[in-house]
Amino acid sequence: MIRVRLSPQPMETVPSFVAVTAFTQEEIPLRGLAERMDALLGGEASRLIQEGRLSGRWNSQALIASRGRVGSSYVLFAGLGSVQGLTLSALSLRVEKIVDRLLRTSARSISMAVVGRETRGAGFPAIAAETVQGALRALSGSPLDLDLTVCEPDPACYPELVAVAEHAVFRRPEERGLSLEVEV
Repeated sequence: MIRVRLSPQPMETVPSFVAVTAFTQEEIPLRGLAERMDALLGGEASRLIQEGRLSGRWNSQALIASRGRVGSSYVLFAGLGSVQGLTLSALSLRVEKIVDRLLRTSARSISMAVVGRETRGAGFPAIAAETVQGALRALSGSPLDLDLTVCEPDPACYPELVAVAEHAVFRRPEERGLSLEVEV
């Protein structure tokens, strides 16, 4: 069973095994959610960036133990590459690969926000749809029970996230059990 939960809570407060925060090369120094998560983790991601061990390049990733400082046990800082190359299809494939890698590390409970808000020429609904679709493609390849929580604390965007997630979940083939829970 794949359980997809939508939450209007900030990702840093949502319990999960690993929280994913993704950023582009142009988002260094870290901004937005990545900056908030980094601050809560004592600047560990920023230190890795300064040391050259983490960047916004595609495939650059760092998994940091939260030690109780956020709701998840770990936080994955994942580079998405340059915003110039970040199309909707590239975003979807990158989310899929990020989630797939997490599944290989035995992660069964993942939280994430809508990633790639800097995607060229795309509005929030399209970006949210590609984020959810990419994650679902990765999750559907596993025979295990999995939980995905997608967080969106902006009250203006949350209804759009709900609409695209409903569309994504209810249009999937019946190959696996899939549920959608929406927090109100």
